[in-house]
Amino acid sequence: MNTLFAKWAVLAWALLLRVVPLEPNTKRPAKELKGWQGYLASLPSPETRAKWLAEYASRGWGLLLGSEILPGYQIIGLDVDDDRLVAATRAFLQHDRQDASLVAKVGKKGQTVFARAKFSEGIKSAVIRGGEGIGNVDLLASGKMTVMPPSIHPETGEPYRWVGPSLLDVEFEKLPEVTDRQIKVLKAAFGSPHALALITGLDTHGPGVALVASLMRSGATDGEITALITGLLPDGYQGDSLGELPGWISSAREKNFGAPSEGTQNLTASVIAVATAACVELFNDGDGNAYASVAAGAGTFTYRIGGEPFRRWVRYQAHSALERPIGTGPLLEAIAGIEAMALFEGAANVVNNRVAGDAEGVEIDLGSSDGRVVSIDKDGWRIRDKARHKFIRGAGYGPLPEPQGGGRLSDLQEMLGLSWQNFLLVVAFIINALKPGGPFFILLVEGEQGSGKSFICEIIKKILDPNKAPRLRLPDNERELMIQAKEYRQLNFDNASGMKAEMSDALCALATGAGVAYRKLYTDGDLHVMSFARPFVINGISGYVSRPDLMERAIPLKLSALPESARKTEAELLATFEAILPGVLGILYDAVSGALSNFPSVVPPRHLRMADAARWIKAAEPALGLEGQLIEAISKAQDEFVLERIHENTLFVKLRAFVLGRAFEGLDQPFEGYVSELLAEIGEPTRGLPATASQLSRELKRLRPAMAKAGVEVEFFDRDRGGRRVRVTLNRSAGGAEFDRTE
Repeated sequence: MNTLFAKWAVLAWALLLRVVPLEPNTKRPAKELKGWQGYLASLPSPETRAKWLAEYASRGWGLLLGSEILPGYQIIGLDVDDDRLVAATRAFLQHDRQDASLVAKVGKKGQTVFARAKFSEGIKSAVIRGGEGIGNVDLLASGKMTVMPPSIHPETGEPYRWVGPSLLDVEFEKLPEVTDRQIKVLKAAFGSPHALALITGLDTHGPGVALVASLMRSGATDGEITALITGLLPDGYQGDSLGELPGWISSAREKNFGAPSEGTQNLTASVIAVATAACVELFNDGDGNAYASVAAGAGTFTYRIGGEPFRRWVRYQAHSALERPIGTGPLLEAIAGIEAMALFEGAANVVNNRVAGDAEGVEIDLGSSDGRVVSIDKDGWRIRDKARHKFIRGAGYGPLPEPQGGGRLSDLQEMLGLSWQNFLLVVAFIINALKPGGPFFILLVEGEQGSGKSFICEIIKKILDPNKAPRLRLPDNERELMIQAKEYRQLNFDNASGMKAEMSDALCALATGAGVAYRKLYTDGDLHVMSFARPFVINGISGYVSRPDLMERAIPLKLSALPESARKTEAELLATFEAILPGVLGILYDAVSGALSNFPSVVPPRHLRMADAARWIKAAEPALGLEGQLIEAISKAQDEFVLERIHENTLFVKLRAFVLGRAFEGLDQPFEGYVSELLAEIGEPTRGLPATASQLSRELKRLRPAMAKAGVEVEFFDRDRGGRRVRVTLNRSAGGAEFDRTE
């Protein structure tokens, strides 16, 4: 017999904890308990307790927060909604008391960590709101209840569990103590716009310095600052910020961060005046992001205002002009003022990464220290000192060499060791990637170990968008994908092994520029939209892509293992590549010039789904002496790829067997009937097969283009009272439809 409440309530009451039974399948107290908050003041009477034990024996149980657990102390909880804030919260609570008992419980996500607080601190229930892209922490005190282990979570169906010891097994004196000052510190930490940068582990220096200053102003101790910064950084963080952290804290203490004095305010104004005078232009992208263009030789650089490169530039300009060191406080205040000027007074401009342009011309940022670009138009290419477009440089941005004329594409093919067919696919992808805007084909590289797939992808990256981080891991969600797209022009996802449907959809959006939207906060607040179109490469051994919509946007490249006699060291190959790269770039930029010239008159290859991308490639073919070959190579590779994958699909195999069986029985006419009837015909649902007619209908629509290539054509009709009707036809002339009676 389930006696969950009966067991745990008795133990809790023995420790004078205030607990109540729960309404089944909810996180609420039993509905019969009107005014349950009244039980916070004292334990229920013996009669009431006996009644609850009898009536609610099998229920879950909840703890009332804010009740007295020690003389003068209440029990509180910090309900951390965002998993990424758990480590920082726990480190903060325990930083100065290694003997403290950290008691926490977990349900669906995050953790609720228990602590004690003096009644005299006046701590009330509140929400510690997270900054942009960060979840909240609910401060649970008087008037709040939290579900306790091992009650069943109503959404997961699994029991809540303890992380560490149970609350019933610890001495309450050893629970960490929380003060009102510490709550203010947590609000400053988790609500900071700089916290997300530390969580992601990207560009942590500037945000770390700024967050240290903010925490110090909120009254944080050195130990609390160290605990929070360390806890916010991702697991396995290998950057320099942890080593620099003591210096940041020491420097902030020396500068006596606090409310700005009149002198500080005057210094801030001076820094703003110096920086804006040195800027070529302040502007924004029309989407709430501020930028500054600054002089670089005869050209310009564009910085994100608030990013670390811009901070360093402002600090240098101010130090040079004012002949004095500039503290972090005045620096950050000045940058905030400059950002406001760019957002509300500056013009809106498109900001580009590595490649920019329109129908008249294309510009490619060489990544040089003087801001030079390759300018390409219908008459050819040349090096220019000043760009027409705004370019931003992300983390790890690398330089391209100056292109040269007279190179040979055959040198690149020989160096890569690719067959002619595969080399055409690589060239097609690169040409498409040099198009200033999407859509872009996705290069899917499959090959067994020893096939050189990672090296080939890295070479493509060096041709298009060299970076100190040439290889990336496929992210877990679409938001992280778009953050990477913000930093890199061309993305190179290495060693993929599988892909969720949501990620497949996000990759399709990235290839076409559809973008994604997500809440800024873990509340019902504003939406933040990120929209980028980026060329990207994914490599893996095999089978990591199965959805037709992604396949039809792809250029599939299948590689075989190289024989040992043909293998060279990576150092040898890179030396050869560096030598031929300027000439290869010259040829590719000639092709871009040809594409600009031919594009208006080229008829899009409509047999390919990515017709606009294919049209650009087709327009570039004559300049390479490959007229008709690149598009044919893509079409052939796609057909082979789709046929291979669709024949591995369980539903297609069943459906094909069904229509073949009808043909063997002399029923050459198509199947026509309701989707529910078709579901019954193809057999009992098994793994990989739809279980309902609606699921079958969705899968047939999704797989219809791929199945048609394999000889099974599906046609839908309007819905009537009986449901949706469908016709399934065997097309013997399509690829993969041939059969005989021994099949």
